[in-house]
Amino acid sequence: MYYKTTNFLVAGLQKSGVSATKFLLEKGASVYIYDKRKTEQIQKNIEALEFLGAKIVDDYKKAVEYIDVLVISPGVPIDSDIAITYKKEGKRIIGELELGYTAITTPIIAVTGTNGKTTVCSMIHKSLEKSGIKSILAGNVGTPITSTVNEVNASELCVLEVSSFQLETTYSFTPHVSILLNLTPDHLDRHYSMENYSLVKSKILLPLKESEFAVLNYDDERVKQFSNITKAKVIWFSTREVVDGCYIDGDNVVYKGEEIIKIKDLSLKEPHNLENVLATVCALKIVGVKNEEIKKSLSNFKGVKHRFETVCTVNGVTFINDSKSTNPDSTVKAINSLDKNAVLIMGGSEKGLDYTSVFENIKNSKSVKNVVITGSNSNSMMFYASKANLDGVIAVKGFDNAIKTAYKLANKNEIVLLSPGTASFDEFNSFEERGERFVKIAKSLEE
Repeated sequence: MYYKTTNFLVAGLQKSGVSATKFLLEKGASVYIYDKRKTEQIQKNIEALEFLGAKIVDDYKKAVEYIDVLVISPGVPIDSDIAITYKKEGKRIIGELELGYTAITTPIIAVTGTNGKTTVCSMIHKSLEKSGIKSILAGNVGTPITSTVNEVNASELCVLEVSSFQLETTYSFTPHVSILLNLTPDHLDRHYSMENYSLVKSKILLPLKESEFAVLNYDDERVKQFSNITKAKVIWFSTREVVDGCYIDGDNVVYKGEEIIKIKDLSLKEPHNLENVLATVCALKIVGVKNEEIKKSLSNFKGVKHRFETVCTVNGVTFINDSKSTNPDSTVKAINSLDKNAVLIMGGSEKGLDYTSVFENIKNSKSVKNVVITGSNSNSMMFYASKANLDGVIAVKGFDNAIKTAYKLANKNEIVLLSPGTASFDEFNSFEERGERFVKIAKSLEE
């Protein structure tokens, strides 16, 4: 598209929307901005963008007459009123990811899936850096792709975390390597059904040609089936089978017959992290990283913030921050990673998910002795706890109060684990903000 003769409306003015607006203004486009939310941060963003030359739209329905392209942020659903209005008028609708992709020349390694995206992206990015290959980490992990266009060149790599919200509005997005880690129920309040959610995730594979690569989880039946819909070269990873790709052979991580690293030498050894390691190895081998460099980086990788992160120990009680757990499967994985007795903190905003598996796992767990539930979906959580005939479950009001209650229930040499299993938007703007609050309260108890 020719930016200078195109009128854009950017809807949703948090991080992605702000980045998209700045990108378009730099290209000389006429940019209009809209956000129905009136929070203090949104107002600050609007004022800053207006200063740069963006024009404010109060009524998006009237603006449809002169807008050519609607750019929607990940937080704006494809079936929202504004998107439907513009689609009916025959306007082009794209997301910030698609917008950035049209301008970037850098080869992309893209990672999606329900869980593990941030960990795998971080592993790949840090491994590339340590092996001397320049790369930039972007996407859903925190830096919008439109912010990176001027920072990288074709000789570097872009490691991109991609969410289902972003994939809703992609059409030409074609990474060199697309990784689909796993698929378990999530965001059903937005995608309505597991079938729709899976279909959206599969969009990361559909445009790929024979010159690209699809790294797929052989152990996940939903992911496994997607090998039939892509023209890309399929590279598998599996913790159970010998596959054409990366797998476990005895005590070793092996890629196509070559030993890469011994499991005992990995810094992250939990079952779900083994899957993350295998996916990472596939990507690194595809782009030519040497075995010795892979081994060195994977043995030193320390994990990511808000993902099963040890915060502090207070009077013998260890606090672990797993705020990035925003769906049931991620909480199950956190429970299975425990090596001591623990008090688990769950709850947050409602996503329409089924928590039967979580509470059945808690019931069968030898580690979880109490569950403290908080947040706007407390009633839903308590229903599933009751359904599982689970004892030791307490519902409390307020996130801070939940942490203090969990601390009182924990004994010396035990754990307080925050692994909410749902989103944070009832009390916080993001899981990061929720995690930081957990860290602050835990350390205040230490003081």
